[in-house]
Amino acid sequence: MPANNPPEQLAIRFEIDDRFASSLRDGRFVVVVEQNSPSLEQPFDSAAALCVAIAKRVRTSEEVVAICVTDRLSTEHCHDPVDTAIALLEAAGKPIILGISGKGSSPERVREILARSRSCGIRDFIAVTGDRSDDHPLPDGGGRVGFYEKGYLDALDALRLAVDADENAHLGAVVNPFKYTVSDQFLQYYKMARKISTGADFIVSQAGWDMKKLQELQWFLQMREIGNAVLARVQLLSTDEVAEIPECLPPGVYMPVPLAGAFQRAARESAAKCHRMQIHRLAMQMVGCRLLGFSGVQVAGIRDVASLDDLLSAFRECRSQYDDYAHWVEGWNELDGGMSFSPSPTAFYTFQNLLDPSVPVYDPELSVMTKASLPLPTGMDRVKARVLSWLLSEETPAHIVKAAQVLLRRNDVKDPHLLRHCYYLNHSQCPKALAYGPCGGSATDGTCEFGHAPCFFQRVIALAADRQELDLLEEGIEE
Repeated sequence: MPANNPPEQLAIRFEIDDRFASSLRDGRFVVVVEQNSPSLEQPFDSAAALCVAIAKRVRTSEEVVAICVTDRLSTEHCHDPVDTAIALLEAAGKPIILGISGKGSSPERVREILARSRSCGIRDFIAVTGDRSDDHPLPDGGGRVGFYEKGYLDALDALRLAVDADENAHLGAVVNPFKYTVSDQFLQYYKMARKISTGADFIVSQAGWDMKKLQELQWFLQMREIGNAVLARVQLLSTDEVAEIPECLPPGVYMPVPLAGAFQRAARESAAKCHRMQIHRLAMQMVGCRLLGFSGVQVAGIRDVASLDDLLSAFRECRSQYDDYAHWVEGWNELDGGMSFSPSPTAFYTFQNLLDPSVPVYDPELSVMTKASLPLPTGMDRVKARVLSWLLSEETPAHIVKAAQVLLRRNDVKDPHLLRHCYYLNHSQCPKALAYGPCGGSATDGTCEFGHAPCFFQRVIALAADRQELDLLEEGIEE
């Protein structure tokens, strides 16, 4: 199906398939297989052939409930995600969860994707902001990041557009629980809450291998009594990718050095051994996620039917072997052999007693929170937040607003309501110009994925904590 022929696709009609949403509502543990929109380097039919073959296998699988089609996952130079979704929908006969990326995107593009998808019977979507565009200049010698003309559309804006376009849409959003500083971790949790307030029905975690961090996410949700369904994203790497760790991993995805070394040693012996090692570990992760209370898993990196069959077979075997939490924790610890998953001895975990065999779910008395303080804001940021919030209020005369624009060193302050989400700090200092909260791409030490500075939103959360207004970081966005 060619990617440049959307008018014909608008005439296609499918029945709405509610099986993914209903499975989550019914509490059934689901498996979702992730497939990427193929690269533009090949014609669509040949580029999508492997995805279609996997989709045909998914049609006959009892465990796999849906296929997630990504949008601009690693590059903007890929085929249209709706074309990919239609091809896989026809091949699998199961629900398609369509990713909508904000990388190089716009409200008009999102509306078009939503309209075309609805005409095909697709109602499940995941909104993501996206990682750094390959067209976005990297920092120069002075640590300044170049301007990216196309820009980024925050996942929250995409969620808002989807809610406005179709009240019956089933919407997902992403959280990265694999953060190891207190600021970065709670920024992720607060933005997750903001996404839920804006309209997200379910949450998908970023990929990672640290099961303590996945349990931490579950305990945080249980502590806050947030009942939305949550899927854990797990990932299979190719032999070539294993050889290139960590360079092959996208921003915000971290693999501990000991685990990377184990995979690389196995790969040097044979690709088959590395594959078997990963499959077994993935199956153990999937079983662990089920026992931790996740609604399902989203499996990335499946590139052929054989790998899918291997993983599902291993999952069934592990599920029959580990039927309770304490038994699984014992097996997981034996598998790791005491391996540390944290990037440093001072890595932050929200709770102290994670993966304790006696505490399978959050317990206010037993799930002890780690004592940690958020950093204080600078004096200049305190002044800017207070002065500019007054200068840009609705009651302020226009000439005062003009003066505030000069103070902000920008001439496009047209929406004070938007600026209040980042306490009136100049959010253009975020290379993606995000205002509602961070993306998930920061490094384990809190450095922006562009590598030029700490994440801009560490300044925002410091101000919110200083003013005892952390709850404001969870507010949903309005139309």
